[in-house]
Amino acid sequence: MNYCSTDKKYLSPFNNAGTSPVIKSFHFLLLSVVSIIFSCSNNDTGNAATGKKVEIRKEGGGYRLYKNAVPFLVKGAVGHTHISELAASGGNTMLIWDTSLIEKTLNEAEQYHVSIIVGLDIPTGELTDFYKDEKQVNKLFTAYEKIVKKYKNHPALLAWGLGNELIMPISSQSSYFYKTYNRFLKMIHTEDVNHPVTTTVINYQKQSLLNIRWKIRDLDFISINTYNRLKDMRSQLKKLSLFWDGPFMVSEWSPNGGWESETTVWQAPIENTSTKKAEKYRDFYRQYMPLDNSRFLGSLVFYWGNRQEYTHTWYSVFDESGTATEIKEALVDCWSGSDSKHQSAKLKYMLIDSMGARENIILSPGSIHTASILLADEQAQDSLRYSWEIVKEDWLHWGRTWHYFKRPEAERNLLADSTL
Repeated sequence: MNYCSTDKKYLSPFNNAGTSPVIKSFHFLLLSVVSIIFSCSNNDTGNAATGKKVEIRKEGGGYRLYKNAVPFLVKGAVGHTHISELAASGGNTMLIWDTSLIEKTLNEAEQYHVSIIVGLDIPTGELTDFYKDEKQVNKLFTAYEKIVKKYKNHPALLAWGLGNELIMPISSQSSYFYKTYNRFLKMIHTEDVNHPVTTTVINYQKQSLLNIRWKIRDLDFISINTYNRLKDMRSQLKKLSLFWDGPFMVSEWSPNGGWESETTVWQAPIENTSTKKAEKYRDFYRQYMPLDNSRFLGSLVFYWGNRQEYTHTWYSVFDESGTATEIKEALVDCWSGSDSKHQSAKLKYMLIDSMGARENIILSPGSIHTASILLADEQAQDSLRYSWEIVKEDWLHWGRTWHYFKRPEAERNLLADSTL
């Protein structure tokens, strides 16, 4: 999840919607030429092993990731906590973006035989002022060079991620960004010959993929962040194969982001119950994840931990006390291929005066109402405990919470049968 941008449609010379047949033909010819150029200068490692600790080999028309000469399919999550639970659930990889947590995360991951992709975030490509400022660039370069040198030999390290959901610009000033990006990339490859480097793109942005293939030639694989559009992945990969047919990983996924959900009439996103979320995680992984694609290196679910984004429960696999939700049980089924009996409480709906969120509930100040939870028919109730809270909507501040990750405080004195 990029904390400073949404899934926007960027202007691209290759977006041919609504153009004339002549222009469309030109676009197709240009894409064909670009495809030929890339095919002739592709930096594939080939079939032979290189002796690297982690490498991507081209095999039988596809690609496969190897760690210590053993095939390795990424099954994991974005986060930095609950690493032992990840391993116990069948996960083998975690992606982190907080550089202050690298050492702690790598050391803990080694204990549980979990691999770590270390993300090194950089400003997006449209921030030209940053990339023109040699002092700022050199400061960040030196900091990341120290990190690469320090952790390149750690047993838990799997790969480096250079930039998260970067805009790959096509402006007249874009050369500053590409020059800097390639400098950082060359540094990582020079200092650490044993681990591949990737970057993440949003969904299936044609412009980003073209600019990566054209102007950032030495990335080892592409990582794709996608949510509800995971449904489109197989068809999109087929379309994009005209000019890009390299290895890829799904670096963030969940059934749907808050921006993709149903909303109330005042545009507040409607959140599913934990039971419905678990069902969707399982179905999305089994139906839409391109597990049969020969270029597929694996996937990372979002979010292994507890996180405030839209709500404190929207993406969270764990609650604030560290208790797992039913999503975790669904992910175990995904990674193991099993269908286990889930122990979490089965919820149907949460209602206010017998109305659900889709009924656009509006309440008058000072009025009294009844909230209730409707459980699944087979759910036993004798061992369940309930705790109620009323929390202000945070959807109006979507974007700001990406920087602070602060859950709004629960409102007090609003529940008649509670001290809150």
